[in-house]
Amino acid sequence: MIFPKEDFNKKSCKEANINKGLLVDMFNKIEEEKYNIHSMMLLDEGSKVFEAYAHDFNPDSKNNVYSVSKSFLSVAIGILIDLKLMNLDNQVLFYFSEEVKNYLPEYEKLRVKHLLTMTVGQNSDQFVNLTPVDNPYEVFFNQPIVNEPGSIFMYNNFASFMLSAIVTKVTGKSLNDFLNEYLYKKIGMEKPIWDGINDISFGCTGLNISLQDMARFGLLILNDGLWENEVVVSKEYLDDALAKHVPEPGTPMSYGYHFWITKFQMAAGYLRQYIIIDKRYNLVFAMQACETRDVLGLYINYIVKAKEKGWEYCDYSLRDFIRKFRYNSIPLIEKEKQERID
Repeated sequence: MIFPKEDFNKKSCKEANINKGLLVDMFNKIEEEKYNIHSMMLLDEGSKVFEAYAHDFNPDSKNNVYSVSKSFLSVAIGILIDLKLMNLDNQVLFYFSEEVKNYLPEYEKLRVKHLLTMTVGQNSDQFVNLTPVDNPYEVFFNQPIVNEPGSIFMYNNFASFMLSAIVTKVTGKSLNDFLNEYLYKKIGMEKPIWDGINDISFGCTGLNISLQDMARFGLLILNDGLWENEVVVSKEYLDDALAKHVPEPGTPMSYGYHFWITKFQMAAGYLRQYIIIDKRYNLVFAMQACETRDVLGLYINYIVKAKEKGWEYCDYSLRDFIRKFRYNSIPLIEKEKQERID
């Protein structure tokens, strides 16, 4: 595995044993469907096979990656467990005894692990309805519990916010400040902005990072938490975090500890923000976008197949298609800007 310094080591399609023709087909598919993708990067064993940026985007562009934030939060929990400052079976109420005087007794069964797997047992996510005058902890612990904690998956941003608050309770620092010391600096990231409230990082969303930051994080996970010769987060925790703990009803996906699990693992956010970690092929694929349609097929149907098929000579230059991708994105990006204004 090769780790980046200022930038990633580069590797040609031939060196990566990846079929360039299928990557060309992927760029043609993006053009045909007019997918509004802001940026993409593919790493093979830590080396960059390609990166592509839409109009007005570049390697320094930092954007809200929405629920990709949750996977960074998961790593923070793993680091705290490695430091023996908490464990997965700790009672959640324990951390909020000062803020919460009234709560439903069912919450006495709620453990940290249930927050990570989003099996709290609530039937609705009230995070979006919070106001600055609310006591978020009172709100959380007074939502009805309709399922036994640990039994049923329900996607729950409030669970992530509570985990972020626990990080602050344990460390005396915001989640973002804690990760600056224990993650960002170690993998070569600048400290990002992480939106929050009352000095608590949201945890569930609001992390503003670059595509390269996403790729660095993915490489760390691919390499079992080891960055060069330093353990950032233990393999033991990541093996557990990336296991299938609970199925998502009606989909082929399962949920780990704030990671999505299928044939590969991924951090995923609203509008198709992705960090795909594929240990079958030692690949990391990172994407930022503003797209409502499913674009995972770009990875599954083109990049995976390109890796499986292997290198074959191809007359096309991938650079030409990357330049074309940038040019074709201009009307999509301008339309997006206008819609944000409207």
